[in-house]
Amino acid sequence: MASTKGSTFDTRFAQMFPTLDPGEVERLRRFGETRTRTFRAGERLVTTGEVSPGMFVIVSGEVALSQHSVLGGDQLILTHGPGSFMGELAQLSGQPSLVDALATKPVDAFVIPSRRLRDVLVAEAELGERIMRALILRRVGLLESGVGGPVIVGRAGSADVVRLAGFLSRSGQPHHELDPETDPHARTLVESFHVGAEALPVVLCPSGALLRNPTEVQLAGCLGLVRALDPAQVHDVAIVGAGPAGLAAASTARRRASPSSSSTPARSEARRARRRASRTTSASRPGSLGSRSWRAPTTRRRSSAPRWRSRPRPRCWRSRAATARRPSRCASATISACAPAR
Repeated sequence: MASTKGSTFDTRFAQMFPTLDPGEVERLRRFGETRTRTFRAGERLVTTGEVSPGMFVIVSGEVALSQHSVLGGDQLILTHGPGSFMGELAQLSGQPSLVDALATKPVDAFVIPSRRLRDVLVAEAELGERIMRALILRRVGLLESGVGGPVIVGRAGSADVVRLAGFLSRSGQPHHELDPETDPHARTLVESFHVGAEALPVVLCPSGALLRNPTEVQLAGCLGLVRALDPAQVHDVAIVGAGPAGLAAASTARRRASPSSSSTPARSEARRARRRASRTTSASRPGSLGSRSWRAPTTRRRSSAPRWRSRPRPRCWRSRAATARRPSRCASATISACAPAR
């Protein structure tokens, strides 16, 4: 990873890549797969552009992390040893990986699937906090370096380059911008793909795909941010938009209904049966709306004072503008200072 003075990689390296003790590794094992995976030296654990199965916890061996540049060459980030865990925020959302992981020695590791990482954050508060901090700082380090994401090749300042770069920045995706007029690498890249000036900008994705002036949707699909829906899976609610209102709606739907993955006709019928039984039980309960039992109404003691008393209108009930046009007795006073008529 490109390291500059004062970067997150230099200042917070210990928090970005902590080493867990054997006891903490065993506490995490119950959230992972039952079997331990074994990798030979030279075998890839994670590949850039592919979705990782989850967070790898290294039990033994060494794994080298590197960033693959679409312009050629790999840059070594660091080497993971026993007690380390591999992953960043992409593992929480099932997005493609931004780095390559290669076993330099025989490796034994177990994988915590993405759906189980959330359970770690809840069940193991202190350990989950350390893991979450490391995942966030690793993504920040990738954003600072900008090497592991897509490359935008186009004239600096053009509307389409600004549009694509803004979309990647809002999505938290590291990226790199190259101007073919000033950068020889970008000029070579444009010439090798036979791209004319009218087709710029072009985007080179980590997977190697080349997009010519793509839309935001096409770029998101190339990066794996947009996935096709499974037509065989039944969903209770579809929410479009991830703003405050969308998040509140998703939270409410999750509390009031079962998970969408378990919404089958049998479960829906069971929920309807429980609702009918609940209404029947409440109807037979004395004093309920559905009960036929009669209860004498309670009488409340009436107060001698009237329930409502009209408030006297103040003398200066007109607005300030009207008062300015038609002077009255208290034109110079504010409305709040006017005394009510006696």
